[in-house]
Amino acid sequence: MFNPSRRETFVLTFGAVFLVIFIAVRFVYTPAIDKRDTLKRQVAQKQSALTQMMISGQRLSQLSEHAHAQTDLLNRRSQSFSLFSFLDTQARQSGVKENVVYMRPFTKDEKNETYTLATVKLKLERVNLKALITFLHHIESSQNSVSISSLSLTLSDKTETQLDAVIETQTLMPKETG
Repeated sequence: MFNPSRRETFVLTFGAVFLVIFIAVRFVYTPAIDKRDTLKRQVAQKQSALTQMMISGQRLSQLSEHAHAQTDLLNRRSQSFSLFSFLDTQARQSGVKENVVYMRPFTKDEKNETYTLATVKLKLERVNLKALITFLHHIESSQNSVSISSLSLTLSDKTETQLDAVIETQTLMPKETG
């Protein structure tokens, strides 16, 4: 029979222990570490996604509240409200009526079945800055849910005291039934 010497026994034992450790590391420990790292990454991704969902939920809630507030403003507005006449009144009150070159109204049907987007584009020439600011403030601060969607300013003379302005305003108007 095979009677190994002490040295051979030591080498065989060392080899067997090395082989067992190698197999344990290669097929047990390393996959477990990789799986743990993968799970940590997935947990971090899920936490990030959850945080984004919570932020999106809060934003949606804010937008919903804003939409309800805007709807309330639109419902409280006079039935005879017209964007053109509103801007004409604001121009008169702000002292820029004589500077109005043109006011062009137009409407655009929105996908929303209850409202159309009413827009008025107006041009002011040789208006001083203070009067223009007063006019813009009256438009934006009114409770009629009118907003300025576009504003273009240029100097109208060499003295730099007067401006030319092209302003585009908009608001939602109830669709006329019938």
